[in-house]
Amino acid sequence: MWAIGTGSVATPEQANDAHAIIRREVAAHLGTPCASGMRILYGGSVKADNVASLMSQPEIDGALVGGASLNAKSFAEIVHNAAGA
Repeated sequence: MWAIGTGSVATPEQANDAHAIIRREVAAHLGTPCASGMRILYGGSVKADNVASLMSQPEIDGALVGGASLNAKSFAEIVHNAAGA
């Protein structure tokens, strides 16, 4: 289980699996077109060194960057690395 501030970080594969579950549930309740059109963002401990592997996962559509966005250099590295994914 992961929660903000715990220091526990999901692997990209675990995050992808969680996003897939969310997308399946939305499809079951609201239909496949809704689930396919929905964008699901990952929001746990996004950093320059893990953003590319997260963004390479098929179910992860983007990232919600928290504390790492407070430092301009760190945020620029995240954006750069995400763009390369």
